[in-house]
Amino acid sequence: MLKRQPLVVEVLRGPAVESVHNVMVAVVNELGQLLHGWGNPSFGTFPRSSIKMLQALPLVESGAADKFGLDDKMIALACASHRGEKEHLTVLSQWAEKVGITESQLMCGPHLPYNESAAHELIRRNQKPTPFCNNCAGKHAGLITTCLHLGEDPHGYETYEHVAQKRLRNVFTETMKVDHSKVPHGVDGCGIPTYSVPLQAIAAGMSVFVNSKAPAHRVRACQRITKAVVGNPFYIAGSDDFATAVIEKTHGRAIIKGGAEGVFAGFLPDKKMAFAVKAADGAGRAAQLATAQILLQLGGMTVEEAKSLSKFTMPVINNWKGEPVGKLRIAKDQ
Repeated sequence: MLKRQPLVVEVLRGPAVESVHNVMVAVVNELGQLLHGWGNPSFGTFPRSSIKMLQALPLVESGAADKFGLDDKMIALACASHRGEKEHLTVLSQWAEKVGITESQLMCGPHLPYNESAAHELIRRNQKPTPFCNNCAGKHAGLITTCLHLGEDPHGYETYEHVAQKRLRNVFTETMKVDHSKVPHGVDGCGIPTYSVPLQAIAAGMSVFVNSKAPAHRVRACQRITKAVVGNPFYIAGSDDFATAVIEKTHGRAIIKGGAEGVFAGFLPDKKMAFAVKAADGAGRAAQLATAQILLQLGGMTVEEAKSLSKFTMPVINNWKGEPVGKLRIAKDQ
């Protein structure tokens, strides 16, 4: 099923439509072949944090995770956009101690925790955020850990020419079937390169996690990463997060990961399908609702599960007193 029209997300205030978001979707099979699409599956965009599970592949495939005895929580954090909660920071500290990493080696930069309570606690204590508070800290720890295991100098690991980034480009090229040495690139929020590729290519990249015909070493790595994420969904994001909630509620039948500027990607292990979602205007609220709709349509989430996650799947708009004054919905005839 391919539709030229995107999924349309309407934002209502009272009975009237106040805003409209257009969302493009690509759904592929285990070989990365397009099955379904809404809008333009060839739309070029940056996947941002939606492909962190792909970025964790070298950590496992190289043997670094085994050498340093990283547990599943640490592997999940390597794939995470964590919310800076106490448990996240504790596991990051344990990881750094295992490997011999100092926090100052992480080039992701500090920001306040995404979790509001954790941010307020930091402010109450008159403490400044550190690199571990950055939602991408696990990814950066994974890059450094892999370098150390392979005997490489991790200094400058965040730069385009460093061997760590060349290794990631090779992984992306293999899984997305697009030569990442020839595509436009920019700098992600955490400081490492990010690459503009067709939406379908992002979905194809994620299909490696359901592709039993991939090389044996990659299948093993994908299975280990998937097991870590499904077993520890809190560490892929955190409290009050859509990705964590979906993985928990579906018991891993749907695995999703969001990225900045209205991107989601994920896969359905039982259905042998993967997908990528992009809101044309970068609206995360629209991408989230469209992702919920896709999960329902593909059978990755039941109606009952969606209802239990109504905060995310049937979002309302409240005024400052907490009173509902509007809602988001998928436009009819989608």
